[in-house]
Amino acid sequence: MKKNQFALRALAAALVLAHAPAALATNGYFMPGYGFRSMGMGGVGIAYGVDSLSIAANPANIVNTGMRADMGMGVMHAKRYAKVGDSAATFDVSPPNCRYYNCNPGFGFDGSSTSNREWFLMPEMGMTMNLTESLHAGMAFVPNGGGSTVYPQNFFNYVGVTPESPGEGKTLGGELTQLLVPITVGYKINQNHAVGVALDLAVQRFRMYGLKSFVDFSANFKKPITADPDHLTDQGYDYSYGAGLKLGWLGNFVDDKLSVGLSYTTRTYMTKFDKYRGLFAEQGDFDIPANYGMGLSFKPRKNLVFALDVSRIEWSSIAALGNRGPASSPASPVPYPGPTQINAINGIPSMAPGGAIYSTGNDQGMGFGWKDQTIYKFGVNWGMNERLQVRAGYNYGKSPILDDQLTFNTLFPVTTDKHYTLGFTYKATDELEITGTYMRAPRASQHSPNLRQNVVGAVDIGMEQQLFALSLGWVLDPGKTNYGDDPMDPISFAGWYFGFGLGADYGRDWSASRFASSLATQGVSATQTRSDNSDLGAKVYGGYQFNKYFAIEGGYAQFNNFTANGTVTASVTAPPQISAYQTEKNNTWALAAIGSLPLTKDFSLFAKLGANNWKKATNTFVHDSNGDFTRTSTLERGVDPYYGVGVSYALLENVLVRGEYERYDLGGSNIDFLSAGLALKF
Repeated sequence: MKKNQFALRALAAALVLAHAPAALATNGYFMPGYGFRSMGMGGVGIAYGVDSLSIAANPANIVNTGMRADMGMGVMHAKRYAKVGDSAATFDVSPPNCRYYNCNPGFGFDGSSTSNREWFLMPEMGMTMNLTESLHAGMAFVPNGGGSTVYPQNFFNYVGVTPESPGEGKTLGGELTQLLVPITVGYKINQNHAVGVALDLAVQRFRMYGLKSFVDFSANFKKPITADPDHLTDQGYDYSYGAGLKLGWLGNFVDDKLSVGLSYTTRTYMTKFDKYRGLFAEQGDFDIPANYGMGLSFKPRKNLVFALDVSRIEWSSIAALGNRGPASSPASPVPYPGPTQINAINGIPSMAPGGAIYSTGNDQGMGFGWKDQTIYKFGVNWGMNERLQVRAGYNYGKSPILDDQLTFNTLFPVTTDKHYTLGFTYKATDELEITGTYMRAPRASQHSPNLRQNVVGAVDIGMEQQLFALSLGWVLDPGKTNYGDDPMDPISFAGWYFGFGLGADYGRDWSASRFASSLATQGVSATQTRSDNSDLGAKVYGGYQFNKYFAIEGGYAQFNNFTANGTVTASVTAPPQISAYQTEKNNTWALAAIGSLPLTKDFSLFAKLGANNWKKATNTFVHDSNGDFTRTSTLERGVDPYYGVGVSYALLENVLVRGEYERYDLGGSNIDFLSAGLALKF
């Protein structure tokens, strides 16, 4: 009965985690591996998996996991940029090289833009159990991947069509989040062979904004860029649901020293993104592609494992991803017209004679031009002693983006190819494991091969990432383990905890008068027309509970990005300036003392008082009628007080649900942050 209660409560916690946004992925838009333990070994998992998250890599792994539950949180830092126009060119753009087509950026922007949002939370959770000696069952909640960008400079603004308000002054960007829930059953055929099958439930969330100029371009020039201009951009969040099947086999050979695994995941058929049926090919269809792989693991000693995976993702089978988009070379879904036409129509293939079928949203509509991707993963795990395992890994997958298909991929520049990982697992008690992981993906860039006009001229995109993750594993009935035999005195983590929260902030000292005064320093008179504070704020924290009444806690918080747009009414510069845009990013490191008042065994109130080391970055952009812009940046730092109150409820003995209100003083500008999340106790 106690075990059933544990499973039900764990499932409830997983549903809470499932609503948190996933971060940018790094093998295309897929995660490098399923579970932070796997990611510490480069993402291997087809032939080696011992925690409950490994069933997402190969459902046959479930016969080795025993009865356990895992819950973890990762923090990913991702930097993304896009550079377009002549400044991104790799060769001479002056005449006569540009004699036959325009080398200037077709949509009026020449420069680079770096995505604003850089920090992401990544939750995970899973559980497995033995039904009989041979039959096993479990489920997991794992982020499959996604992507996100928030560009403050909209390089898809087309000043030739909408000079009075290119792109309506909005930021440019989008967000894709995918969550998988593999409901898994595994069967151990005999001592050496096992099979598994999972019903792979999936949910995804998407939004896109800032592509209004494509709609205006189509309307003004009668060129069918999109089949459905009302459902191309700025439609808010849309959700999609679906399912697929995952099949796996696992075999052991050479006295259990060699394991071989096979895994195949069918195409996951998803409901369509109806709000964006004018953006994605096949009227908003965005299925998750089929993928398959083979894995080997070799265990020369009980406490030493080498593992290798080779997997393949069929990106090209998904029309929204595989169909070609605007190209910067002659290769295209339809032949390019002559030089004069290229100069006029910016080389978009759907505009070529008879090319309406290539309009976005149609069955053969333009996509991202991705090719299929092969991924190589290698990892090693060493059990140093009876309590500690350490691991390392390497993951390589060449970018699926073709070099002449970078225009649309500026929206999601998933270019990273090499990934270096480290990790550990510490057995704090017989029932509790603590796993930590670090991953670094160095900066990887891609460049368009030439300057044949492709909407924005030459393109240069890139991304780099880091991941820090921590997870807890409750082991009720251990399966296969790889600890060593040497003794080690236990390290006490009693009293320590870590957690995360998601929420929204309010009360920021931002007004139309502040917007106007910040622009006045540039000799610009402007009126604020719109503001936006819709993004989620997030925080991670850790602390030490001295007793049930007192604790010390520190952490990092990233608040909602705040943006404001305006119309220029007067200016001292020429050419005429027409629009202004301002963005503010705030984050802080905080340390506080916390006093708690237990009301029941599971429910308590708390209050906190401390200091926060904050940073505020403000960027102001003023666009002129030629599409050029001036940028003014300010960076402020300081240390000021903060305080808060909240409630906590013990969902499990080691898992707390927390809701709280905090007020941060950022140099006289107050931020009120309302958040909810989970805290895990060691």
